[in-house]
Amino acid sequence: MHAGRDSGSTNGSAIYQAGTPVVATATPRVGAVGMLARLVRLLVRRLLRLTFIIGAALRPFAALLVVALTALGVIGWLAWQLWMPAPGAAAGFARAESIAPIVTVERYLDARRSFDADAMWDTFSTSFQTAQLNMGATKATLQAQADNERSMGVTYGRVNYIGGIPTQDGGTMYFYAVDITVQSQKLTVSLVFEADAQGKIENVSSPLNRLGSN
Repeated sequence: MHAGRDSGSTNGSAIYQAGTPVVATATPRVGAVGMLARLVRLLVRRLLRLTFIIGAALRPFAALLVVALTALGVIGWLAWQLWMPAPGAAAGFARAESIAPIVTVERYLDARRSFDADAMWDTFSTSFQTAQLNMGATKATLQAQADNERSMGVTYGRVNYIGGIPTQDGGTMYFYAVDITVQSQKLTVSLVFEADAQGKIENVSSPLNRLGSN
């Protein structure tokens, strides 16, 4: 009797378990952070593997690599000592404080723009005029050069003042960049003026000087 009861209980239990609904476990979703972490781990593993492979291949040359790296380090240190300035050492150049342009140079530029040799000549110092005459360059020669520029179709555009500095002899030096057009070709040329202590022009250096002489 007890056996029958146990058997019935067992059957009932089996029937109950068979009738219990089965709930499928959902796979947890991996977020963006998790996917990034997996990617990083994968990259690290592959990088380590590649490092081991390269290390095994270079193991016979380990001594040579050590010597080469040591030599490169010594060369780099010597180059640093050779080319880098010592701490606290002054640089080999200094940025000059620019001075304002003088009226004489501005008058020369206006005269050059209008091809007026008389006005240009008047901006020269006596010593510069004498030096020009000694080389055979008279006021008439200067006018001929100006006329040659005009016949070539030279026109002067924007005048850009770069800066000026005092010179060791008590004079000054001024730097300009001038936009010109020569037969529809646009150029930017330099003009460098040297002036004496009285503000008179002592020298004019420019590619334009060759242009008018051609």
